[in-house]
Amino acid sequence: MRPKSIDRREEKRAAVRSVVLNTLLQLMTVGALLYLRSVVQADWLRSLALFLAVIDLVIIPFTFAALWQRVREIEKGELDEARKY
Repeated sequence: MRPKSIDRREEKRAAVRSVVLNTLLQLMTVGALLYLRSVVQADWLRSLALFLAVIDLVIIPFTFAALWQRVREIEKGELDEARKY
């Protein structure tokens, strides 16, 4: 069996990788929405695309806050304690 420090390191990497991938996908979505906004003629659809792009951008900092909390949980070993039950 591996030492717990290596398992925790891998868990941290997996959490960071997940957040980075999520952020990249959100930024790609923002780019697609802004491109859609420049192509579409309907005013309501342009406004909707802008609104959705802004919401996507607002969510990103909260994703990193959740990552910070997740890393703290991993460091404290809370997952190891939960696996006992």
